[in-house]
Amino acid sequence: MKKVAGIALLSCGLLLAGCGNETAKETSTKQEETKTTSGSGENSQVQEELKAKIVDEASYVKYDADIDFTTASYFAVVENTSKVPVDITETTVTFLDKEGTVIGTNDSSAVWVSPQVLKPGQKTYLSTDLDIDVPADQFGKAELNVTPMPTTDTVKDLPIEGDSGTFNGNTLHVDGKVKNTSKNQTDYITMAAAIYTMDDKFVGTTYGQVDSPLNAGASVGFETWNDTIPAANVPKQFKYEVLAYMYPSKDQEGVMGEDGDGEVTE
Repeated sequence: MKKVAGIALLSCGLLLAGCGNETAKETSTKQEETKTTSGSGENSQVQEELKAKIVDEASYVKYDADIDFTTASYFAVVENTSKVPVDITETTVTFLDKEGTVIGTNDSSAVWVSPQVLKPGQKTYLSTDLDIDVPADQFGKAELNVTPMPTTDTVKDLPIEGDSGTFNGNTLHVDGKVKNTSKNQTDYITMAAAIYTMDDKFVGTTYGQVDSPLNAGASVGFETWNDTIPAANVPKQFKYEVLAYMYPSKDQEGVMGEDGDGEVTE
């Protein structure tokens, strides 16, 4: 359920170009379906086609006069349209100028994704940004390439409470408190929020992490944020959906059940 946040919007001298909001695009290797195979010769067989769909996306450019550099950013909501779980971390975002010339590329090491593992029909929130050398008014757009990978990993969604969304004229925040409802200690939780206008136009995403130990049953405060969306694109009131996910520690993976709560699954 999307929640509503009210903000006071401050004016600032930001240049904007190349904002997009395209929906329902099929992509696995940039709108191409990928197939995996197993075995060889007569025993080879095509497995389930792995597919993902871009549900929402937006790209921006922001110039900071104080430090004289320009940042391009990209945000997306991606859905697993396969019939099996997939790992969605293998992504590439290509930034283009208005002439279609590549001005930079971010691979998966520079793309924030939460959650990283998707069940069939599940969505993930994605964001990345890149300092560029072209003037802000020459920025064109960003393009996402996703390669879903088969996986047996699981993640556990965690409850959030006391959350709020704010914008101070430069940085967009969605903060709150997350609880470890599993039966194991965890040291890695990711949180992300998708931001929408009051009439459901996609604005972008925020991202955060809890990377310190959190005992079973314990709660901790968190923050997700993004400072690359121009103020002109953040409305005075906006809606958001914030989600948190737990990833099992390496030493716990052998005892994690399918529900991710630390119980052994037969």
